Amino acid sequence: MLISLACLVTIYEDRGRQVLTMSKRSHRNQLQYKHALPIEAQPVPSVWKHPFQAFSWILDWAMRWSETRIIDVKINQLGQILVCDQWQMKYLWEHGFFGTGQLSRSEPNWQARTMSRLQLNDADRINLEHVTDVRRRQRLEFKKLRAEFEAKKLEMRQKGIVDEQFIEQERLFLKNQRDKELAFEKDSMQIRDEDLRLIEGKSVIQLESLQLMPVEAIFLSYAVPVLKITLQQLMVSLVLEPKSFQDIKKLIHQYVAYHHYRSKGWCVRSGIKFGCEYLLYRRGPPFQHAEYGIMVLDANQSNDYTWYSSAARVVGGAKKQFVLCYVEQLIPEDDLMELWKQSKYDELFRNFKIHELLYKRWVAGKNRD
Repeated sequence: MLISLACLVTIYEDRGRQVLTMSKRSHRNQLQYKHALPIEAQPVPSVWKHPFQAFSWILDWAMRWSETRIIDVKINQLGQILVCDQWQMKYLWEHGFFGTGQLSRSEPNWQARTMSRLQLNDADRINLEHVTDVRRRQRLEFKKLRAEFEAKKLEMRQKGIVDEQFIEQERLFLKNQRDKELAFEKDSMQIRDEDLRLIEGKSVIQLESLQLMPVEAIFLSYAVPVLKITLQQLMVSLVLEPKSFQDIKKLIHQYVAYHHYRSKGWCVRSGIKFGCEYLLYRRGPPFQHAEYGIMVLDANQSNDYTWYSSAARVVGGAKKQFVLCYVEQLIPEDDLMELWKQSKYDELFRNFKIHELLYKRWVAGKNRD
């Protein structure tokens, strides 16, 4: 079931070439995200044509193998796996879209967004987020005051009172609101007191960390070893002294499914906001929306029909196809637990098999011949 590192690189490079040829993708994204894994592969000299160069390349690669573990991680008291170095966060995101910024939706760009909001990059450039926020607040203020005027007018009308002065006040109010909307871009930006605490020189203090899902951390320690933590150390920190296979079952099933889709060349992201385990992208979030929502289940698990219908409705509402990924274990649980205790993770992962079922909601009105 598991695929070697060389095969992973080949699959991702082939898929990357297919995406890079798509004319509708921006040239900037093609260059920025040209590596689909946190590995920058180099061509290997031909063993038959240049045997000495090939041997030298393999020897040099073997000597520098430990240097591939370049990403520092820390596990906090909540069990979150964090990458704090700014360069390392950017590297993981641009090489496979791993992790999620704790102060961002996905890409860890809180610092850049904050600098843009405070206009520290270019004082003459209009900040669109600031413009939107100001206009939103102005609209709320306008609706509130306009409602007060309308209520006052209705009360006066019911009493048969015609107050020219009041009508003139309303006209001036509407004119002032319009003038504010036209002139607010020209006003100098006011930096809040709390923003001053973030500014350090001409930059903003980095408060954001990149959080890895447990399965991402396992993948980056086992399949593509770039984390400065061994797989055994990581597993021990994720599951403290498991007493039975049930304590590690969910984690193992989730990782086996994650590794399966990564090995097929898919970009795998968390699907929790759509009620499933994973989202599958052909290349990554900057290029297109996810096509599939994956629900990881035990091969022996059976749920009520309404459960499947509800899950499929949520995923289908986001215009994604719903896939049921069943994980089947090939040996007894006691044997799997023994492999865990002996830290034989490679053999442990191999004793699972993936079955997939594409679930499509049938609608009588839409599926007629």
